[in-house]
Amino acid sequence: MELKFDSRTDILEVFPTRLFMFAIDGCTPLNDALKAAVLTRETSAQPNAGGVIGGWRSGGDLLDWPDKGIDTIRQSALGAAQTVVPQIAGGDCTFDVRLFGSATVLRYGAYEKSHLKPGHHLTMIYTVEAGDTPNADAPESGTIEIDDPRSAASLAGLPIDPVGSPLRVTPKNGQLTVFPSWLTFRTNPYYGDGERVTLTLTAEILNMKRS
Repeated sequence: MELKFDSRTDILEVFPTRLFMFAIDGCTPLNDALKAAVLTRETSAQPNAGGVIGGWRSGGDLLDWPDKGIDTIRQSALGAAQTVVPQIAGGDCTFDVRLFGSATVLRYGAYEKSHLKPGHHLTMIYTVEAGDTPNADAPESGTIEIDDPRSAASLAGLPIDPVGSPLRVTPKNGQLTVFPSWLTFRTNPYYGDGERVTLTLTAEILNMKRS
């Protein structure tokens, strides 16, 4: 008896989870404006919303700020949602988007605790200032770590199988990372000079209809 198998046709990917990576070209003026707005609020005694250790997070009113650059990042997030949702839905569709946002500042040794965004559909992390890149002494410095949602996968994986292990994303200035809001994520301790500044946007998808 011959066991037939063709790796080109006989492999079915199951339970895929998509991450979408966007980049804003020519982002330096935008990021300079956004960083100034974030640091101004940090130093103006705006309360720390929590969720970070050794750093600062704004409240969820980021998109209501009147500062330069906020409208641009709002429009970029809306554009990303218009691209991502049909990919997830498997075809053209119409829908409305409700956005929320906050800003996070990390300095040397600070990190963002593990969390997710219940009640939302998409989470978007925009890197305003990535800070120093990871190096041999701190290879995970400032990386975004996203957990495998299949909690039981690590119980029986092969020793070299990445299934069950977290995915690490090294942020870059102007990078917008988009993923489902049911994924748990965190930021590893940042060991660099200066600030690491990110914006976290969440999207609620409403009134979706097939085109």
